[in-house]
Amino acid sequence: MNRKKKQEEDDNISLKIQLYIMSLWLLFLLIFMLTVDIPISFASDAKFIGIKALLQRNILAIISMVMVVLGIILTHHMQYRWKGVTNPPYRVKSIKNENYEYLTFLTTYIIPLICIDLNNIRYVIVLGILLFLIGFIFIKMDLYYGNPTLALLGYRLYKIEIENINNTDGIVVISKERLATGSSIDWMEIDKNIWFVKENKQ
Repeated sequence: MNRKKKQEEDDNISLKIQLYIMSLWLLFLLIFMLTVDIPISFASDAKFIGIKALLQRNILAIISMVMVVLGIILTHHMQYRWKGVTNPPYRVKSIKNENYEYLTFLTTYIIPLICIDLNNIRYVIVLGILLFLIGFIFIKMDLYYGNPTLALLGYRLYKIEIENINNTDGIVVISKERLATGSSIDWMEIDKNIWFVKENKQ
């Protein structure tokens, strides 16, 4: 039993890390656009600078693009996980819109981080340390759900109460559907108080 519980905890932590990486998709895309450096010349004597030199000029851009691709892969993986969900549906007792969390994440973290001088190696190292620390805090404090990538994919945030479940703080749910009081939902637990849900229309 303890082994099963430990496995579930490990899976939940892994899912939280994936959500945090997904949340940085937009940041890494912007970093790529700001740092990619491909010299183009139409002079008659122009020549290719070579693969090695091109890679050296674009190390940060390449890392950023790898993270963008990883974010896309994780997004598809998240959608694939839904296929194995067999939890019994619940009914929404009360609901509150929490979509402002997306803007909070964007304006508080993404925009300030993109203003760092990416041409200075010291600032790039500081950026890496900040992303690690923010990720650690977000996962520890369960703040990872305010994910602008999810907003771009059409997901909405709600805080709900469930019929026949005693949870005075409510449950934060992430859903593509517009939910309302009385909606029947299928659910996948990320944490005790944070779920992925979709409307059960059967």
